[in-house]
Amino acid sequence: MNKTLNIKTVESKLETMGLSQSQIADTLGVSRQIVSQWLKGSKFPRPAKLLRLSKLVGLPFNDLVIKTDTSLEPVVAFRKKGSHKITEAYLEDAKDKGYLLQQLVPYLPFDNQSRPPSLIDPKLDYGYIQKAAQRAREEIEKKVGEVINFHEMIDFFSRYHAVIIPVFWGSVANHENALHVYLPSSMTTWIYLNLDSKIHDFKFWMAHELGHIKSPDLSTEDDAEDFAEYFAGAFLVGHDLAEKEYATLTKLDSENLQIKRIIEVAEELVVTPLTIYFEINRFAENAGKPTIDLEKNKAIYKANTNFQKSYKSVADYLFETLPPTPKKYISVASEEFGSPFFDVLRTYMSENKKSVGFLQELLNLSPADTHTLYEEIC
Repeated sequence: MNKTLNIKTVESKLETMGLSQSQIADTLGVSRQIVSQWLKGSKFPRPAKLLRLSKLVGLPFNDLVIKTDTSLEPVVAFRKKGSHKITEAYLEDAKDKGYLLQQLVPYLPFDNQSRPPSLIDPKLDYGYIQKAAQRAREEIEKKVGEVINFHEMIDFFSRYHAVIIPVFWGSVANHENALHVYLPSSMTTWIYLNLDSKIHDFKFWMAHELGHIKSPDLSTEDDAEDFAEYFAGAFLVGHDLAEKEYATLTKLDSENLQIKRIIEVAEELVVTPLTIYFEINRFAENAGKPTIDLEKNKAIYKANTNFQKSYKSVADYLFETLPPTPKKYISVASEEFGSPFFDVLRTYMSENKKSVGFLQELLNLSPADTHTLYEEIC
């Protein structure tokens, strides 16, 4: 269940009290625009503001708020980043994007009468995830130790009714490297991928999103994120290779040699050393073997950072000059990522006379970049 303001009751109370939106805004310490959004139902007050609003208008919580069914509201997912918490504001902003994306669904070139294939009762069990990842590898005919390339992963997305939205969000350190929005009503998935990411991280995030796509029925955020994280490692590395490399590492007599070997494998598979390291230790834990400890003085993390420094971002590989022209940006989305996003967006905005504001809300670009892109699209 979700909560919305009982707008009719609140507006009636405000009229009786003779309170304007500006007066409410001044009293609660928010902008008049925020109050307007509350009363239009496009935003919901945060807990502290809701409590103050309740006191201001003299309405108890049950009269102020209406509980609504949330079974069809957008489901958003963010890759976990250590102990960093996702703010309520960021979560709500992502859901707002979902409602905007819902408007584009009728224009998608997907079968709208059947559900994309997904896993039955996905679990966090090591064996289950390895089997699921192996089956995914078999779909693209990849054997143990073979490199999974980007275009093979991209093919999965359209097959699962998923739309890639490549974006430029800068080199961010929080959750913005990938945002996953699933729309239950249309069973479509929309995935924002940050082109400013390093190439190896980008590949992992793509595999991570595949894990989400295959497990849309996981009901809790933590389970969904953990499953996607473990699936990505299993898909890119796999049990058999992890077992083989575990045996290799246990025969090496120094930390430096072990890290060197992990880097060699990472270069071969085009994944990060950390991904290799974590998968080797997940194998060890499942097999009841001692894990390999390369975390003294953060050695493996430092090696991973240095490894990443020697590679470019995805944007650097895709574009001759940065920032790219809007025309080039749109063509890359279509040609390199097989994404119908901009074709769909162009048709929708033209037919519905949408303004530049719609585009800015959807992509989180700067005003100047949004206007330039808008001119190319419209």
